[in-house]
Amino acid sequence: MCDQPIQIAVLGDKAVGKTSIVRQWLSNDYSSTYTTTRLATYNFTSLFNGQRLYHIRIIDTPRFDETNNSDPQQEWVRMYCFRQAHVFLLVFDVNREETFNYIKNIYREIIRVRLNYNNNSYSQQQIDNHPDLMNDDDDQSSIHLPVIVVANKVDLITTDLRLINLNLTNSRDILQYIKKKFKANTILCSAKYHWHLVLLFKEVCHMLETVEDTVAKQAAQQARRRLQQHGRHCRVM
Repeated sequence: MCDQPIQIAVLGDKAVGKTSIVRQWLSNDYSSTYTTTRLATYNFTSLFNGQRLYHIRIIDTPRFDETNNSDPQQEWVRMYCFRQAHVFLLVFDVNREETFNYIKNIYREIIRVRLNYNNNSYSQQQIDNHPDLMNDDDDQSSIHLPVIVVANKVDLITTDLRLINLNLTNSRDILQYIKKKFKANTILCSAKYHWHLVLLFKEVCHMLETVEDTVAKQAAQQARRRLQQHGRHCRVM
């Protein structure tokens, strides 16, 4: 067990169902009244997976764009998620292709931020050596993120008139893109009817196992830095 909470950032465009997914997970509750998420909310929970106990912080975020990046609080939340989250849930509305384009941009931005954060001496020339971050034509990515892509609102597929421009070929292209570029699994779900949310939950549990060691190492590194700042060092007696 790792005492350090594993942080899950839920990111996506507005009105894709981020908050509804979180509410269904934590309280088995759904509200048909739509309210725009304007401030990030932090939800704390714990779960058993096999013999392991995980402490989890779920960060439900607003849409990050030019309308709120001038707000110091929102900018802090954005950078905190991009730098510190251990797992990313990238949510889009399966009926609106523009919401998928949004998470593509978010993914690239997270990569850029982490390249700079993990190595402050990273030069712009070095970043330019990773064209996959800027160009969709590149087949390989040098950075891997712990990502689960969530295609929500499948319950609207047969009723939403906006689907005129979204056909089966486009859907397959999206799934192939996710597998190839994000190297991630896609969960089709409906937060409204709690469809496939258990499958999503299982996918999260599986990913928690893979990031637990990383979280523990980060906690140990932070502890060592604190000791060094106070002029003390760990010694083997």
